[in-house]
Amino acid sequence: MDRVEVRSLNLHAKHGCHAEERRTGGPFSIDVCVYGDFAHAVASDDIQDAVDYVGLMDLATSVMSVPKNLIETVAVDLAKAVLDRFTTVQKVDITIRKMKPPVKHDVEFVSCSTSLERAQN
Repeated sequence: MDRVEVRSLNLHAKHGCHAEERRTGGPFSIDVCVYGDFAHAVASDDIQDAVDYVGLMDLATSVMSVPKNLIETVAVDLAKAVLDRFTTVQKVDITIRKMKPPVKHDVEFVSCSTSLERAQN
């Protein structure tokens, strides 16, 4: 199985349960890793046949622009969007890190990860 990865896509978003988080937002870092058989893209050497990593980044940016209370929800929304958009992807792993969360503890980030696989017919 082949893999395409986007690591540490840094975005500003307004996810969180607290009013301040929803008003001002904060920094997030996203990893997207997709798996599938990309032999057709390799043979054609055509971006139209590939899982375009710029398309993955654009999709992540779009999903991240819709405020949610939980990063768990955002991770699943993004995973579903990837499977919907890229038909050659069989599995997707998503990690969303909320950098410098507004908590009283000294922590670099909190994160959520999810994996979704395409249903086999």
